[in-house]
Amino acid sequence: MPMNPEHHHRDLQAAGLIAAAAPATSEQLLNPSDTSTDRPKVVTLCGSTAFWEELAEANFRETAAGRAVLAPGIDMKKAHPLWAEPAAAAKLKLALDALHRWKIRACDEVLVVNTGGYIGDSTRAEIAYAHQLGRLVRYTDPVGHAVILDRPGLDPVRIGPYEHESRAEEVAAGLRRQLHHTTHVEGTVITTGAFRPDLDHLDPQVPRDPYALAEAMDNEPDGDGTGRNFPDLYARLCAQEPEVYASELWKRACWAYDYMRAASGDE
Repeated sequence: MPMNPEHHHRDLQAAGLIAAAAPATSEQLLNPSDTSTDRPKVVTLCGSTAFWEELAEANFRETAAGRAVLAPGIDMKKAHPLWAEPAAAAKLKLALDALHRWKIRACDEVLVVNTGGYIGDSTRAEIAYAHQLGRLVRYTDPVGHAVILDRPGLDPVRIGPYEHESRAEEVAAGLRRQLHHTTHVEGTVITTGAFRPDLDHLDPQVPRDPYALAEAMDNEPDGDGTGRNFPDLYARLCAQEPEVYASELWKRACWAYDYMRAASGDE
């Protein structure tokens, strides 16, 4: 019996509606290379679960902005039968860490909830992983600025964080002046950029107290004459402080250093 043309037309319409309403595959939704205009940007939230309310607020704001959010789903700081036993808690922690790394791989960008500037070790590792994957990393709170020394054939040296970009620029300019009369790796370029919490940085503040500075001198490794240790403590002090003050402070720290070593030798 031939199909009624009207019924056939309705069946085709229904099939089209079903296809349109069918959920996209995870590959379609989470593939960062998918540039289709109707695909939402996928954002993964990272941060300590101590900031559970702040994570929820970030989720709310990102979702309201039209982004698909992947976020931590369990706060293990709160008691629960699922992780009451230490062995179960350890196993679950490993599983959650692996799951969150998948969320980072699946996203376009990462939003770090760093309330008050706090970033723990786990979050720091997640930020490093996101950068390795080439994901854009944003922060809810400012992370500051850094002075960056790029040295041919060597790892960069980073100093920071500085709260204000202008202060980072001042220190960078001071270090550039040091290049004219201090041994350094040929081709060193000094710039400023964003502070990266996942990377090692030298302390941005050289001590101003002579005894604290003397202790820092004692802990600084000796140079080998190649300039690889630039910027050493003295170069950073001269970049941080006015020249006359830096020179006088260094003299007082040297006296304190000699006194401390003499005192320790008498014991």
